[in-house]
Amino acid sequence: MEETLMALLLGATAVTALAGQRIRLGRADQADARPYVVLQKASSQPNYHMQGASGYVATRVQIDCYSDTFTQTTKLARAIKAALSGHSGGSIQGIFIESERDLPAADAGSVSNLFRTSIDITVHYGEPS
Repeated sequence: MEETLMALLLGATAVTALAGQRIRLGRADQADARPYVVLQKASSQPNYHMQGASGYVATRVQIDCYSDTFTQTTKLARAIKAALSGHSGGSIQGIFIESERDLPAADAGSVSNLFRTSIDITVHYGEPS
């Protein structure tokens, strides 16, 4: 699922026009220029029936957009939502935007000039056998 999300975002010209290839899993590289995107799995819930696991999974993914300006971060978040919202195909049965929020780019007490928009999506997919 993570590889599919990466491929979808890297294949979206509106996203790569802003972030280039700087779309990471887990955390950004220290050398990354801005803007960049970080994807993190927040939760994953497999589905079961009376014979065991059905192979269907619903996974919540947090997508964080970082940039030097609020405008640039907002544009990147919009491009990501347009690329992913409602997508289905292959093992992906559906991608749905759950929430979006603007957050500080650093932990409480830290000072940072970065802007961050965080998007939560739910990805419904079938696990490979």
